[in-house]
Amino acid sequence: MFSTEMKEVNIDEILLEPDIVKRIPEEIARDNCVIALKRADEQIIIAADKTPDINLVEELKFILGVELRFVKADRRKIYDLINTYYCRENLHHALKDIKMNKNTSQMIGENISDIHKFQSSPVVKAANYIINKAIDERASDLHVEPFQKSVTIRMRVDGIIYEYIKIPRNIYPLLCTRIKIMAQMDIAEKRLPQDGKIKYTKGNFNYDIRVSTLPTIYGEKVVLRILYRDTEIKNLNMLGFLKEDETKIKNMLNRSSGLILVTGPTGSGKTTTVYSMVSNINAREKNIVSIEDPVEYTLDDVNQVNVNSKIGLDFARGLRSILRQDPDVIMLGEIRDEETAHMAIRAAVTGHLVISTLHTNNSAESAIRLKDMGIPEYFIRDALVGIISQRLVRKICPYCKTEYQASPEEIVKLNLSSEQVLYKGKGCDRCNHKAYKGRTVIYDISYVNDYMRGFSKNSVLNVENSIEESRGATMKENCMELVKSGVTTYEEFLRMCL
Repeated sequence: MFSTEMKEVNIDEILLEPDIVKRIPEEIARDNCVIALKRADEQIIIAADKTPDINLVEELKFILGVELRFVKADRRKIYDLINTYYCRENLHHALKDIKMNKNTSQMIGENISDIHKFQSSPVVKAANYIINKAIDERASDLHVEPFQKSVTIRMRVDGIIYEYIKIPRNIYPLLCTRIKIMAQMDIAEKRLPQDGKIKYTKGNFNYDIRVSTLPTIYGEKVVLRILYRDTEIKNLNMLGFLKEDETKIKNMLNRSSGLILVTGPTGSGKTTTVYSMVSNINAREKNIVSIEDPVEYTLDDVNQVNVNSKIGLDFARGLRSILRQDPDVIMLGEIRDEETAHMAIRAAVTGHLVISTLHTNNSAESAIRLKDMGIPEYFIRDALVGIISQRLVRKICPYCKTEYQASPEEIVKLNLSSEQVLYKGKGCDRCNHKAYKGRTVIYDISYVNDYMRGFSKNSVLNVENSIEESRGATMKENCMELVKSGVTTYEEFLRMCL
């Protein structure tokens, strides 16, 4: 007799068996919010969000042919697992349907008079499955790359590109056309690069996807950058900043004027840090205005402006207009050119707190870059409040984390004791056998306080020396501590080239 008592579990902590998962047909899994987890004690454990009715229990017993044990789990997590485990199989079915279907306009969704037929067309399904998979993996970028014999689809997850699947070349033109239609791009233009945007909905969440095409010798390469608006703005300590460094940053944000820079290469998490900093300011007591390209997160009580180069609204022009809006705090997406740099510095020395990003490798290079843009050194010295230089390193997957004895090379490079143990991931289903899951920040902070500012004025030291003098723990030291404490690996330390 089936028991109605269900133990509540956290399915994030359970190692699923893919062969067991797929024994339940996807339609039944989705319709009833159930997923088979694994076999244990001659039973198959099935997660559900509520007590299943007797008809469903009997149907699953017939399909699986064994006794069942039901456990209760979070509804959203169950659907996330369904999307993860069934997606590739669905994509293969859609690709087969494309080969069999000859109606091109129906497949790519040009005629949408019959909305049901349009949504169920094979190319539409294939495009959606690929994008859904990228979102489930929390990929920042999705690459569709045509080559001589096949087309490779790859995803950038936690800063590293992985191959997802290869598809036949004869299917690619239809898939490429479908993506261009979604992004409202010219499907007839295949010789020139194009840019577009997709407003995409998955479940109850909306995503902005920036699309770029590039003509190559084998066809158009398509890259989709996914912006996750469903992500909540994290506190500084949740990003990986230590308590004492969080206090330093908050002291910078308490100033009424000056320039705070967050620096690092592309993909180093600068924008996330800037958003977190702005969210720490009391927006009800201050007039905060941002100009970004594009707006990635919406912030309460913050006036956010999107750059639009097509109509001439660039950073410099937007910043010029913002200064007429009586701002207390200005969030500038990026200092890209000389005009924007001059206006940002001018705003910082005339009573506004300016927070921006800059593409440099470290704090001292930031001052050099500003000088190269024609900013006088005394202006940089007066304006700068502090510089946060950062990178992102991958964190070891907590589900397959294991310890090992440090090698002689690791002992020397990391300055360890001879008995020190380090950690790495073995790879499991939870991390897609990558051994890493998620990322955290490594950083150094140069806090240019009033003492250092006066020290620079009355000595032969230039502004770069002042920044070096004011810097705390270096990024290298920060990363070494994360390796020792088991947050990341020695391989990640080497990859950062610190």
